[in-house]
Amino acid sequence: MMKIFQMNILILLFVFFQFTGYAQSEKNMTNNSITIPLKIGKNPNISFKELVIEPVNLFIQSKPINKDAPYIQLELNVIENNTKYTTFLWYFHVSNSHKKINYPKAYQNYSFDLKINEEDVALVVEKLDFGKTMFVDLGQKAIIENLTIIFKDCIGESSVDINGDQTDAFNIYRILLSEENDQKIMSFMSLNKYEEKKHFIEWKNYKILILEDSEETLKLTVFKNHSKKD
Repeated sequence: MMKIFQMNILILLFVFFQFTGYAQSEKNMTNNSITIPLKIGKNPNISFKELVIEPVNLFIQSKPINKDAPYIQLELNVIENNTKYTTFLWYFHVSNSHKKINYPKAYQNYSFDLKINEEDVALVVEKLDFGKTMFVDLGQKAIIENLTIIFKDCIGESSVDINGDQTDAFNIYRILLSEENDQKIMSFMSLNKYEEKKHFIEWKNYKILILEDSEETLKLTVFKNHSKKD
């Protein structure tokens, strides 16, 4: 009888801890964001709004094999309406005072960010908003309220001298901006061609600050202007 009583207590404790653990995870969710604690390796899939979030693999190495290897890497799948977006979030520990990252990544209406506290890593998903920096992968779409931004393509260009020798090489980037029925393709050159190493694009009542560029990803911050431009 005593053994049966002890087993019942253990079962109740197990159910209690399972329930309290679930409740704790609920505290990390709001209407516009969710924070997902991660462990090394594969993590469980999470449903949030219309998204299925798959943290496929979290990889951490305390001593990267070389300077080009990330300290932390998360392989991430995001599924929406049977469409799957796959990306990688990288954290490079360059020095005690400097880090290099390629997130938060923008996909549709949401950003995907890593929150790192020593060895604890969490994936933070929140709705995109004006004034927040984001990375947009080639071919992907970022939606902030009524504004849609698509990183359409990157075209390699070069210039030559009168002898036909190449004197310079740079990229031309094109992004498609749209709001309701209006849309426009905007182009800009590699940021190293601009004196301030950054560039603004203005359209309608929006201002887009280009902070970093590569053939695969653009780092942007979007602002709303008070005056409207075409």
